Amino acid sequence: MLKKTVSFLAIMTISFSLCLSSYAAPKDKVLKGTWSRGEVTQDSIPAFSGTKTDSFGNTTSLNVSPFNNSNIITNGQIINNPSNSGGVSTNDWWDSPYFYEYISNSYTQTSSSNDPYHYLVGQTQAYNGTSSPATLSYTQASSTTSHWSVTSQVSATADLKTNYLQKLSLTLGGTYTNSNTTTSSTTILYTISVSAGKTGYIFAWLPGGYSYGTAKYKEYLYSTVSGQFYATGTTVTTNEGGWSPTSNSSVTVLNFTSTQI
Repeated sequence: MLKKTVSFLAIMTISFSLCLSSYAAPKDKVLKGTWSRGEVTQDSIPAFSGTKTDSFGNTTSLNVSPFNNSNIITNGQIINNPSNSGGVSTNDWWDSPYFYEYISNSYTQTSSSNDPYHYLVGQTQAYNGTSSPATLSYTQASSTTSHWSVTSQVSATADLKTNYLQKLSLTLGGTYTNSNTTTSSTTILYTISVSAGKTGYIFAWLPGGYSYGTAKYKEYLYSTVSGQFYATGTTVTTNEGGWSPTSNSSVTVLNFTSTQI
């Protein structure tokens, strides 16, 4: 009889302990957040500034950019020639008497900076209507593409584009590009605890880098008789640069901020 009583008490003790264990560690409340894509980051591009230096060393300031869509040349060919023939019509002489060619590797970076929270790629938010804290999680529910904001010459001139990105990457470390797509992922990348009666917010950011400097261009005239470009001996110096996203599309490079209201 004693053995049966002891066994019964042991079973009751074990059962009671299991109940206490289960009660002491309830599962955390989980909020289902509403996910939205990040807005396109609008960066202001520096206002144009430039100078023109002639063959005698005389320098004058330029109030407006001397460049347009059809007077940039490379290797003796117009980059954006409407006829797609690579040549120059007689109208080009009158519409734009001067042509300009980027001087290779002439981009000089004068300032740079990085921002780990520059491109907003997505956010999630949820209201905690319970009486205790709850967990809000962030997953990259959709892919998002972040684009650079640079001067028109950086985006239009391949050699300058290369120089600009090289200087940016060399100065700040890592690699930067003209556009970067952050891929979607079902993995939970970040979590916060949201207090009862509060709305929690999580923001995901892609780092960006800023580079600013100057670039130099040779000035040419075009002869409709010979079909050749002739250097005037004048050099044009302009300000160039802007913001660019990091080129790593992995979600592991994202940075996060959060708040609750």
